Amino acid sequence: MLKSPHPAVDLSFMRPKTREEGGGIEYWNVPTAGDYSVTGNYTSDSATGRSLALEYLAYIGRHPTVGNATLLGNIVLDMIAKKARKGLVLGFMSAINDYSMTVARIVAGNVPSANAPSPSITRVIEEWRDADTRFSNEVTLTPGDHDELWQAKEDAETAMLKEPCLSLEDIRTKAEIALRDENVFDSIANCTIGSEHALRVFLRSLLGDKDPAHCINH
Repeated sequence: MLKSPHPAVDLSFMRPKTREEGGGIEYWNVPTAGDYSVTGNYTSDSATGRSLALEYLAYIGRHPTVGNATLLGNIVLDMIAKKARKGLVLGFMSAINDYSMTVARIVAGNVPSANAPSPSITRVIEEWRDADTRFSNEVTLTPGDHDELWQAKEDAETAMLKEPCLSLEDIRTKAEIALRDENVFDSIANCTIGSEHALRVFLRSLLGDKDPAHCINH
């Protein structure tokens, strides 16, 4: 009988197979939220996948063993074999990729600050990401169907652009988003927030300043 620490025992999405099943480990035992034609199911699967990836990362951080060095490969092979749903896979792998990029920066000598972004910056970034994901995954071709999702995404983006930075790590985090995300970059370069150019608002936020909130208008 397997005992902790063992991934099949400790990780919620794995399980030891029974003798009748031939033994071994089921590395990916995750139900989907349902048909993706139903609004919200893709987003739910994506959030589940990301949450499970964070569980996995915390586990291998506590148990960086030789055996666990092949764990991710076995998870992926099981995903392929089971034809895991897209939302679950992309949610899981996006979280893995976030951590991989951080390690890659260290390996490349581009070591980030040891300090984490402030809670206020972290909050508005997460709210923007959630709103952007909902818009991308749930929008349809029906005219007017996406108005509410679009406005929620724009409001979240505006709040992120305006949120004042409290540290150098906050500045680094917001600047990286502006450079990496084409939509955010376009908003900063070409849009207004209220009656003011978005670039001015963004630059003031890097200096720790914040004005009353307005929506982005193209």
